[in-house]
Amino acid sequence: MKTPNVSILIPVYNRENFIAACIESALSQTFSNIEVIVVDNASTDRTWDVCKHYAAIDSRVRIFRNDENVGPVRNWLRCAAEARGAYGKMLFSDDLMFPHFLEKTLPYLEDADVAFVSTSALLGETPATGVVLYNNMPRGAQRVSSEQYFNFLIPNKRFQIPYSPGAAIFRMADIRANLRISIQTKNIHDFTKNGAGPDVLLFALTTLNYKNVVMLSQTEVFFRVHQGSFTILDSGNEVTQGYRIAIAWFCKNKLSKRHWARYVARAWLSDMKKTRSLISPNKYAASYEGEGTAGEVGAIILSAFSILISPLKLFAEKI
Repeated sequence: MKTPNVSILIPVYNRENFIAACIESALSQTFSNIEVIVVDNASTDRTWDVCKHYAAIDSRVRIFRNDENVGPVRNWLRCAAEARGAYGKMLFSDDLMFPHFLEKTLPYLEDADVAFVSTSALLGETPATGVVLYNNMPRGAQRVSSEQYFNFLIPNKRFQIPYSPGAAIFRMADIRANLRISIQTKNIHDFTKNGAGPDVLLFALTTLNYKNVVMLSQTEVFFRVHQGSFTILDSGNEVTQGYRIAIAWFCKNKLSKRHWARYVARAWLSDMKKTRSLISPNKYAASYEGEGTAGEVGAIILSAFSILISPLKLFAEKI
């Protein structure tokens, strides 16, 4: 078998009802020079039997099984370790990729200045009932500078970017270099529990080394919502907190004080709106990688004031 150009990485745990459709969506790509890497994280249902079936009928499917459950992020890394392709597409085991995903995205990665290529996504119980995510761009492809992308990390209603690598394709070298098990944040947080944080940092850390990213308006992936999905199981706001802490760490350590203050201000304003109560900004400075100093608090308040009085000019703002 010739060396595959693209490795489709499927980490799986107890997904006997979804893994077959997931693997079939990978094998149905119109771009055929692929391998499908499936790593079973010691499932206790029939998932491994389904994986063995597909490995037996299609040589492009390579399956591996952990002796014990190592958690989601370590399982993602196991997928990356087994991959042989130059490019990597993460496909979570309850999701689907539509047939033209690779055909539409791969050509853009021939440009050495492009960090990754992402697409819009459907989110729902079935593709027929899903709602579109990340469809912010004009029809077709939009090349976004790295500086603009970092501005988009600050949440706003006008523009959303994917946090899940399931909506993008990367170079395998970048996945191996930038997918982290843990992050040295000031506040202890277990990022390995559900992967919220390491996933968005894969995008952000990769983008640091390139001039731009490409975002496609086409909807080429489906994220399945069901009772076992980690967004549904977001007990104690662990997913939200994982993203907030990781992005605050990135802004503080890799970008600028202004990026950090604006990001924390967004979190502060969001929570006050949600709770309809006044919350001290000192708490947010200290919770999200700051020291809670007067200077930090002042920067957060000024950023919040700026957010409130004028809409964010996404493509013009220079931070």
